Amino acid sequence: MLPRSVLLLLFALVFRTTLVLGQADPFQVPKKGFASWLPAPAWEHALLSGNGAMGAMVMGNPHDETIILNQAQLYLPATEPKPPIDQASRLAEIRALILQGKYEEAAKIPVEQSLKEGYGGHLWSNPYVPAFDVRMRLEPSNVQKYARTVDFETGEAKVVWTDQHGTYTRSVFVSRPDSAVVISLKGTGKINGRISFARRPVEWQQWEQINKTIESVDIAAQGQWLTYRSGYKKRWTGSLQGYEGVGRVEVKGGSSRAQGSEMVVQNADEVLVFIKINASYDYATSQVEQLKQHLSGLPAEYAALVARHRRVHGELFNRVQLDLGDNGTREPLFSETMNQVAQHGKVSPAIIQTQFDAARYHIISATGINPPNLQGIWGGTWTPPWSADFTHDGNVEVAISALLTSRTPELMLAYFDYHDKRLPFYRDNARKMFGTRGIHVPSHTSSHGWDNHFDPVWCLSLWTGGAGWTASFYHDYWLHTRDRKFLRERAYPFMKEAALFYEDFLTQGQDGKYVFNPSYSPENNPANSTSQASINATMDVMLAKQLLRNCVAAAQELSTDKAQVRKWRQMLSKMPPYELDEAGALKEWLWPGLQNNHQHRHVSHLYSLYDQLDPDFKNNPQLLAGARKVIEEKMKFRYRENGGEMVFGLAQMAFVTANLEDAATTAQLIDWLARYYWTNGLATYHNPGNLFNLDLSGGYPSVIMRALVYSEPDLVKLLPAKPQAWETGSISGLLLRGGVTVENLAWSKDEVTAVLKASQKQEIMVQAPKGMSLVSGGKTAGQKVNLPAGKEVRLVFRANL
Repeated sequence: MLPRSVLLLLFALVFRTTLVLGQADPFQVPKKGFASWLPAPAWEHALLSGNGAMGAMVMGNPHDETIILNQAQLYLPATEPKPPIDQASRLAEIRALILQGKYEEAAKIPVEQSLKEGYGGHLWSNPYVPAFDVRMRLEPSNVQKYARTVDFETGEAKVVWTDQHGTYTRSVFVSRPDSAVVISLKGTGKINGRISFARRPVEWQQWEQINKTIESVDIAAQGQWLTYRSGYKKRWTGSLQGYEGVGRVEVKGGSSRAQGSEMVVQNADEVLVFIKINASYDYATSQVEQLKQHLSGLPAEYAALVARHRRVHGELFNRVQLDLGDNGTREPLFSETMNQVAQHGKVSPAIIQTQFDAARYHIISATGINPPNLQGIWGGTWTPPWSADFTHDGNVEVAISALLTSRTPELMLAYFDYHDKRLPFYRDNARKMFGTRGIHVPSHTSSHGWDNHFDPVWCLSLWTGGAGWTASFYHDYWLHTRDRKFLRERAYPFMKEAALFYEDFLTQGQDGKYVFNPSYSPENNPANSTSQASINATMDVMLAKQLLRNCVAAAQELSTDKAQVRKWRQMLSKMPPYELDEAGALKEWLWPGLQNNHQHRHVSHLYSLYDQLDPDFKNNPQLLAGARKVIEEKMKFRYRENGGEMVFGLAQMAFVTANLEDAATTAQLIDWLARYYWTNGLATYHNPGNLFNLDLSGGYPSVIMRALVYSEPDLVKLLPAKPQAWETGSISGLLLRGGVTVENLAWSKDEVTAVLKASQKQEIMVQAPKGMSLVSGGKTAGQKVNLPAGKEVRLVFRANL
């Protein structure tokens, strides 16, 4: 018997032949998209569509379809939020124990305090849960041909099949302009079947939580309407009290009637279903009529609705175009083939290109009301890992990491809105937990922003870096967009509050340098300590220094706060210096006796190299060598695991290697990312082959873009870490720091052409691709380039002879 991988390849070849022979074939695979020839075996492999407010997961069974619907605000109120514990009252005790090297004892104190205050240990974020299923059951028949596809430009997830009654197409997308899930079913034969809403199945171990939290579920059908209402038992001021979903069913030809909670369709030519879901913060006041009124205004014309959505969603998606050498002629790719080839053969540029598009598609589709959570905007279980919350010690940051460079800065506003709304919670955290002014962003949040995560091992209540990391994105938005209004009214105020925390938190040691106590390097412990609680974690120092430098730069840009600038500069002078260990590797903890632990998935102490080259490193060859030594040791660990768990750590390491212009290591990391972390719906995993998670969907395109272009204000590096296998290609539409756009960057073995355009007049340095020299478009001495405002400048580089 032939191996499964060979059978899959043969099937793909036969399928592609039918596409070539057929004209206007309903099985045609979208040019920007992919196909699958099997229904999803589990919800994690579903096809995805979304508009940032609602998500749809299409399983793809022809005659017994399940479409799982999600809504961005549905965080089940399982645990009433409590103000943060009074950790501040125990802070002196925590600090004293840490200075004595009693890290485990120090980590237990927040837990003891939480028990004293009635918490019962840390409280997980309220979990992100699905809304309901749409069931579409049709007359069963032998399926003779089948495919399911996703079109990244239109946002459509389609299931196409031929059976003894005809050829049918079921299309699903979630409209941004019309704020509705749109489902169309039509074919060459008549449509007979039943449509209903249903509660997402509950596994036996989940019933305890369901019974404690969900008060009622009402599912009904009347006239042309399907309704789903779910109320929650646990309620408190401002909490989510439930949600409501309404579906409008339009039948063309044939007939339909409500029967029980289902809609029965007979002899129809086409069936359209329009659905909208609203979260309810006042469940006693039903929104059903309001939802019906909204849906009634939609025309019963699928083509018109999808065209409206494409104009909005497609414009976002098409802002960046990547071509890794096929000149737009690549054959349609099938997810099963891609995964089989990736795991057992060579990962082709065509596969990487499709994954790049899929990843961007999913992050765009998941961003709207909120930034992407751990699962984006989707999910099919009542008990998602880590509550599918917003995890701020790396996950969210990787998920949003491509939004600015891919020229979709407006999508970043969801991230800023999320944090700005929680500023009162963050101020409570700082005051109650550390006795400071300013703000503290906790490691986990969902429906509120209080820090309720207290654990003796994962002692994240001792992590102080969340606000600084968050503030870096506010500042980076300014660097990319040059939006001074945003800098003045949103970025700088947030940054100042984050900096205010450090004014009160930091203490001085005997050498006059600041001490970060307590401290935490997510989620690692020193090699010679069993506790994650620590002192002077390098990442904490990096975050504080970056924040203070950015505050100084912003204040000078805005011509304000001169006295504060002097204070921030004094604080910067007191920061502990970075250190190397005896092997020459950058130390993860800047404290005597704490040893590096390279056998770990995080690379937190390389934070200063994630986005831009930190000035401390850029001007210090020894520190750069120390960072490279860390990468070398981490890669040994990752080679043993063939990539290994926690994919966002791999992505962050690739950010660093790309910024260090290490093309070979970047290529190896991309190879792992391309092979092992993709579902059959081309969503992404947290670990190889399991745990549905959208971090990599943000990190993957970010890695690729960083390998092709690096930017700082006034500096652009072209192809700094391009993998050798990408011999020819192009990318267009990137937004760089300084408000510079890469209109097009095209490369071959002998020539590279870059077309740049700036929003404001400026002179920048452009670093030529390795082995090439500038021959046209700039000043060859130092390769300075003048960019007039709003005008394209074409640069040509050729290989050195």
